[in-house]
Amino acid sequence: MVSGKLVKYMMEESYSSIPIHVKQALKEALTDIIACTIAGTKTNVFEIVRKFSRSQWGAGASSILMSSYKLSASGAVLVNATSANALDMDDGHRLVKGHPGAIVFPAVFAAAEEYNISGEEFLTSLLIAYEVGIRAGILAHHLRSEYHCTGSWGAIGAAAGVGRVIGLSEGEMHHALGIAEYQSTYSPMMRCIEKPSMLKDGIGWGSMTGISSAYLAKEGFTGIPSLFEMEEAHAYLQEFGQVYRTEELYYKPYACCRWAQPGIEALRELIEKYNLSKENVEKITIYTFTESASLSRCYPKNTEEAQYNLTFPVAAYLYAGEVGPDQVLNELENPEILKIMDKMEVYGSEECNREFPKKALSRIEIVDSEGNLYASRIHQAKGDYDYPLTSTEKRQKFTSLVAPILGAARCDDLFECIQNVENLKNIRHLSELINLGGIKHERTPN
Repeated sequence: MVSGKLVKYMMEESYSSIPIHVKQALKEALTDIIACTIAGTKTNVFEIVRKFSRSQWGAGASSILMSSYKLSASGAVLVNATSANALDMDDGHRLVKGHPGAIVFPAVFAAAEEYNISGEEFLTSLLIAYEVGIRAGILAHHLRSEYHCTGSWGAIGAAAGVGRVIGLSEGEMHHALGIAEYQSTYSPMMRCIEKPSMLKDGIGWGSMTGISSAYLAKEGFTGIPSLFEMEEAHAYLQEFGQVYRTEELYYKPYACCRWAQPGIEALRELIEKYNLSKENVEKITIYTFTESASLSRCYPKNTEEAQYNLTFPVAAYLYAGEVGPDQVLNELENPEILKIMDKMEVYGSEECNREFPKKALSRIEIVDSEGNLYASRIHQAKGDYDYPLTSTEKRQKFTSLVAPILGAARCDDLFECIQNVENLKNIRHLSELINLGGIKHERTPN
């Protein structure tokens, strides 16, 4: 059976009893992942998966965000998890090299709607999902050397959070975690980085696997002992309820792979320090860690290729001063950005390699049109827990993603609702606020 320490944590954790700083960290995570999910509804992958899910799953009680149509929980999860990661702006954790929020939030939220739980109960279950999922990711990477996608370990966190929502017993929770681990997608991540596609990080399928595992366990389906039964898990089991790894999440200011983001920070330093512009930059050299250097440098043909790219985001930042939804959705063929990409060279750096995955580091050098050389210092990707975005920057990110879609007034209302979500008697009030004015009058598929 699952370790008594883990069972005790999952059964007894309560949002009301955790420290105030953990509450704040959890609300920051919820705020960020909701914004990313809403923004992701403007992508092509969202439309494809929404259409697929509506044709394959029946109507139910769980919302597709930004839509008036509701599906069964597993169908809604596939759509919302896909949307959450569609722009690659969702939260992450350095030690798992992936994105817990995009998997655990959609699963817990769908179950919460179906079971009509309160805002406080939802927050408790979401916290459990994050804490179990992050530790599952650390363990999975320790136990299996190949770099595999978020869908593998994230499904375990989703199953834990959903299990709390739907009231699994100790034995059922044991099976839910084992089902999720066994049936999750241990996909080779570097193959999707080499050839970007809508598969991305296995997040949609991983989230659906997580919620399905909990629901299956409730019906009596059995699973293997989970990775938390292994000897290597002992140290992490002792952390539950004492250390909250949700506080270690990073938040991404740019719509691209985390591995490209320290290069953008290095570029920003030189732009601000030397007043450089796209007109007077002749050459850019990026020095980075091996995984970052493996990102594509080709002209992107779609948003996935733009996100899993090293030189496109850096060029887009030099051109536009930002790398947001507009750049990775609408500027793929911008000749000015492509021309900047042609001026770049990339080299591996042992100094940067030594810190990965704990830190994502890069530095750049720029030669201007007069032959002057400018060198940045080594930069860490901004948004890490030890190099955080300010509260103002986090609010600005939320507004920049949500206001263009919901409008300024509803954006503000949604932000305030999230900050007070523990006071909601039913979590559906949150989805109703998001979906107000969403896609209306959808016909039920034949």
